[in-house]
Formats: sequence, C-alpha cells, structure tokens
Amino acid sequence: MESRTPRIIALDAEAAKLTMFQGRTPETTFTERRARGSAANLGRYRDGMLLLAKSVGKSHWETHAEDELLYVLDGQMAVDVLERGGPRTLAVGAGMIAIVPAGAWHRVSSAEGMSVFSATMPGDHIEHDVADPRTVEHKSPVEAAGISQPVVDLAAEFAKLTMFRRTPEATAADRKGSVARLATYRDGLLLAIKASGKDHWERHFTGDELIHVLDGAATLEMVCDDGPPRSFALNAGTTAVVPQNAWHRFHSPDGFTQIAVTPFPGETVERDVDDPRMATRQPE
Repeated sequence: MESRTPRIIALDAEAAKLTMFQGRTPETTFTERRARGSAANLGRYRDGMLLLAKSVGKSHWETHAEDELLYVLDGQMAVDVLERGGPRTLAVGAGMIAIVPAGAWHRVSSAEGMSVFSATMPGDHIEHDVADPRTVEHKSPVEAAGISQPVVDLAAEFAKLTMFRRTPEATAADRKGSVARLATYRDGLLLAIKASGKDHWERHFTGDELIHVLDGAATLEMVCDDGPPRSFALNAGTTAVVPQNAWHRFHSPDGFTQIAVTPFPGETVERDVDDPRMATRQPE
C-alpha cells in the first residue's frame, strides 16, 4: 500500500516568508504575485488548493464550484459577494473567517494590506474593475441567495468555549460547551474545539480534513500505511491536512484549541485502542 502521511504546514513561518504586494488590481495574476514573493501555493486540498497571500489593492471577480474559505491572519479586508439585490460587502479582520458560497461571484480588497490563507479551487473570473459583475458581458454571474453567518470571529467564538478533557468514550453530550459549529463548508462543518486528553479514532469518507491549531500543542496520531500508527507534533500556528479515509486521533495532555474543517460522513472507534483497524466502528 502506498504510504500516506498528513501534510503539516507551519503557517506562521510560511507567512513570514512573504512580502506585501502593493497595488494589486483585477488584472494582476497569481503568477505575478508569486514571482514577487507575495503569494504561495501550499499544496493540494481536496479538488483544489491551499493558498497564502499578502496584498494591498483589489482582486478580480471570481467564482468557484465549491465553497471558498478565507482566513485573515493579519490586516483587514473587504469581501464583495454578489447577492440578488446586488453586491454586498463583508468586513473581515484578523482572526476572522469568511465562507463564500459555491457559485457566488466575489472579490476581495484591502486598502492597508492583508495576509490571507484560503482553501479554494480554480474557477471563472472577470479581469475588469467593475462594481457589479452583472454589467460585464460574460458567463451569467450567479447570485448568492443569502449568506448565513458569513463572517466568523474566532476570538469571540473561542471565548464562549470551555476546555474539556476528552476520552475516546466521551459522547457529543459530554463535549457540549467545548465544541461549536461555526459554519457549513462544502459537505461538512467548520468547527471550533477546545480539548485536552485523548480523543477517539475517526476517519472521513468524502475528503481531507483541514486542522489549524491556534493555541497549545497536540500530537496527531494517524494510520499512514500497513504499519502501526505514527505520531506527528502540532503546535500553535500549525496547519495539518489529514488525508481522506485515514484513521486519526489527537492527544493533548495540557490542552489545545483548533479549528477543523471536517467533511461528513465518517466513522469512529469510541474505545482506547492502539490500532483502529482492529476495532468495532461506529458511524460518525
């Protein structure tokens, strides 16, 4: 069997390598921004990619076949999203996440500069500086029906949670107050989690899981191949991509906070076993 391991990204370290691109316009390409050291492709994520970029200015209008996740690491940005009544502008600051619905035309801009991490995929775009993409002769723009909870303030959401010491047998009722559903994303959820202890084994059938550690430290244990599970250290500022169908769990003696982009459905092993392949499984 081909060995599979999680992709571990030191997001803060990657952002430190980039320079701010001044004067971004709708005509500016990703290749130009990357050539100037202001943007980086951090690798594949599901049927798209993970991008990191720093810029001042305005992007082109674009649309994607699936939801796009935009996480502002630093600075402030505006996200224009086309709705039925016309473009709507969302203010997104550092420590906030915006989810742009699949098919919705949108663009981003920043007058003072922004550092943005995104989970996205290629899509159609309009390389003109227009206030409304419907005024351009182009593929008919799709309007969002309305954005439910469009911007998530992570600091505010985590302030509502309490740290819970997990065990593999802990139920959803036990974990209540330590987990929050922040938004839907594609076929799953964006979750905020505060936890210590040892979690149950789980895996996800429809896609990779994206984990970002905001505070504390944890060990990611994962079945990578035919051998025994392997361990990977995750610290604050680290992002991990857990491959589709890979069994995994977290250990954190002192506790950590994370955001998780989790696809459903999946299954779990709610017992403390060394190898989940040898245990009875439960639907997630």
